[in-house]
Amino acid sequence: DVSSERKLDATAQAFLDHLGLPLVHPLCDNDGSEDTVDAAAGAHHDEVEELSFIGRGAFELPSITIHNSPVKNDGNITRLTSQLPPPPIIGSISLLELHDHSIGQLLVTATTMTAPTIAMFELWLRFFAVFLCPLCLAWMLHREIAAGTIIHATSKTREMEDNKKIAVCIAALASSAVLFTDSLYVYEYGRSFGFSLFLMSNIMALRCASSMTTGRANNKGKENKNRAKKEGRIGLPMPKKLLFQCAISIFLFLTTVVFLRSDGGHAMEAVLQRLLSASSINVSTNAEPISSDSKSYNPLDHMPNPGIDLPTIDPGLYYSSSNPFISSIVSHWPESSRTYSVENGATPYLLTGDQRTGIPFIVNKVEEQEYVRVWTQNRFDGEYLALDIAFPTNEKGVFVHDLDTPVYLVLHGLNGGSHEEYVKDLVKRRRAEHCTVIVLIARGMMDTKMAGWNAFHGARTGDVDIAARTLRRGLSSLADANQRSKRQILAGVGYSMGAIILSNYVARSGTHCALDAAMAISGGLDMRQQLNFKRSMRLWQPMLTFGLRDDIIIGKYGRHYKHRLTEDQFLKLLRVTSISALDVEAIVTYNSFDSLLHYYSEMSAMGDRDPEFQLLGSTDPDPSGDNWGRIANVSIPFAVLQALDDPLVGWRTVGTDNPQGMVDSGTGNLMLVLTKAGGHVGWPLGNNPKKLAWKWMNDAARDFFLAVDMAR
Repeated sequence: DVSSERKLDATAQAFLDHLGLPLVHPLCDNDGSEDTVDAAAGAHHDEVEELSFIGRGAFELPSITIHNSPVKNDGNITRLTSQLPPPPIIGSISLLELHDHSIGQLLVTATTMTAPTIAMFELWLRFFAVFLCPLCLAWMLHREIAAGTIIHATSKTREMEDNKKIAVCIAALASSAVLFTDSLYVYEYGRSFGFSLFLMSNIMALRCASSMTTGRANNKGKENKNRAKKEGRIGLPMPKKLLFQCAISIFLFLTTVVFLRSDGGHAMEAVLQRLLSASSINVSTNAEPISSDSKSYNPLDHMPNPGIDLPTIDPGLYYSSSNPFISSIVSHWPESSRTYSVENGATPYLLTGDQRTGIPFIVNKVEEQEYVRVWTQNRFDGEYLALDIAFPTNEKGVFVHDLDTPVYLVLHGLNGGSHEEYVKDLVKRRRAEHCTVIVLIARGMMDTKMAGWNAFHGARTGDVDIAARTLRRGLSSLADANQRSKRQILAGVGYSMGAIILSNYVARSGTHCALDAAMAISGGLDMRQQLNFKRSMRLWQPMLTFGLRDDIIIGKYGRHYKHRLTEDQFLKLLRVTSISALDVEAIVTYNSFDSLLHYYSEMSAMGDRDPEFQLLGSTDPDPSGDNWGRIANVSIPFAVLQALDDPLVGWRTVGTDNPQGMVDSGTGNLMLVLTKAGGHVGWPLGNNPKKLAWKWMNDAARDFFLAVDMAR
């Protein structure tokens, strides 16, 4: 229970009264006393009609399967739900039960646990490679210079010294290879920096290997052997030295291969084809290509590796100067609030998107915030949604509601809630400025009860519409009651997955959008571009996937998925190692989308136009044309804040190589704020990023909404 026991001022109570929402889940036991508020002001039941603007395309309830027979969603929710069996109980389920009490299958699933472990190790290497490599090279140079002064050393001392050299050389080779081939380091420093360090590391490692003595040194006789041991000329055993030399060769070979595949492997494949043709080797295959329209088509198996994927668009603010309202917003929006750089306070020693993402999540801790939880209903499928309301407090510590400040509707990230650290940071900062903040809890998250079968998926925008429309009606009613000509501004903020859903909602709803302004932070506009973001799948997604799987599938809704999926599909679900692979079974199969490509298209604000960057092998849409799809329907001031070094949601999810053309589309209400650095929901500030937490991105959202309020 997140509801606060703090007292409510009359202004906060009036806000709740005009919302007219229950404080207790309607399906829970209720004594009918003070646990509910007056529902008279909220007795508007036109949600189903309003959802018709967005629901059918947004898959509020996609085609479902009942007893292995497909049932198409024709909008008759009563008929559909009446055919569904009652949902199973919600709660944790043992690993053995998940595997039908098969120890063998459980052991096979356990082997997939190595994926997040390997990913974590590789990620830590990438975090510190830029510091580790120079330190290792400095130590190796120091030992090279000092080697001439070590004349008499025991064999044991020299062997220990050689073991240290091997360890340092391996660390130098690994970290320099990362600096030379990793896309984020190449984006920050270019090729020359990493190449010079990699070349120097190889030279020092080869010198180190050639200077090492072996255990076979001068042992013809006992007297000579004892003299050699006394003088320290007996060093590493021969096998260990050979292994070290092999390790150097392997590092050199693999790094060279990765470098040659920087273009995605096209040049290397062309060379290999020429070599095979010259040697008269006939390589052919009779395998028929799988059509992208086929049910068995999985784009994850067919997407080429983009290699070193460097942004081709410039950072900066993109907006339509032909829209006077948007131009006025820009004039009121401080430039420092939308420009992330060291000059504006960015943490100077966090140098890549990995560091700017990981370090804030590791060190930033925000005190718990107090919420009042109320419930609203998506009448399209009958599911109840939790809204956590954070009121500001007065000098007596009593909850109040200020009629002169913006009201925020927040959409959290994947597997999150109102307890997420960056959400609490926004809530804390805005409460201090007398703003009321409402967090929409995604269905099933934070242990909220899910009454039916319709679990969370990212293409559902109806929940946002229901929440926004409920708040808008309440604010209008409150303004009328206070005889105000203008109600408070309702501002939507989305993070990560919440930003993806928010973008999709704003684009789909068009002129029917219930928000006054919105900002999407670190959420892509075209999530189909994630299909070949191999780096994210390998480094970041395994950890997110296992956390999501353990919390949602094993911890809560395992019986739901087990009931609807086949045994093979369910086992695949338990063994996936990336979010995209999880989506195939947990979202696509469970919700009866046609394919992963279909789901990502429906989830994306730009999913109704051909993807750019030749993602599917087709030519990009004409950048000078007007075929922008639903993103051109944005009718409110909508800012998309994205860092080009985001390691989770790639820069290509901006959706186009022509950002200016996109913001000029339609009536020009879309704005892009692209920063060169910042990471994913990161943008750390100061020498001690823990002190300021997520101030930059959350203040950027505040300043944008204040600019909207002033401009209107």
